[in-house]
Amino acid sequence: MDLTLRDIPHFPPSWAFASAGRPDERRGRLAARRAFVDLKLIFMRAAADVAGETGRQLQQMVRQASEPIELWMMRSTVLAALLDDEEANLATHRQAMRDALAEAFPGVEPWGETLSRW
Repeated sequence: MDLTLRDIPHFPPSWAFASAGRPDERRGRLAARRAFVDLKLIFMRAAADVAGETGRQLQQMVRQASEPIELWMMRSTVLAALLDDEEANLATHRQAMRDALAEAFPGVEPWGETLSRW
C-alpha cells in the first residue's frame, strides 16, 4: 500500500487554506496586513527617536508586537516617552501614529479624551 500526503492525518494543514476563498477576502487580508506593517514601522520610527534605555525597550516592545491591538495599547507609552524626550519630533510622530491607527482601527479616535492635550 502506497501512502500519499492525503492519507496523513491533518493534511493539508489549516494554514494552507489561508489564501483560499474569494479574491476580495484575500485582498482584505492583504490590506489589513499592509496596514499593520505600516503601523509597526511608524511606531518603530517613533521609538527610535526616544533616547536611552527607554527607547531601546520601546523598540523591543514594538518589534515583538504581532497584532495591531498590541500597538494600540502601547500608543500612550510611546507618546509619553516622546513627550519626555526633548530631542524627539513629537508633532510629526504624533500625527503619523494618529493616521496609521485611524487606518488600522476605522471609526475609533486614537487618543480618546485622556490624550487630547498631546
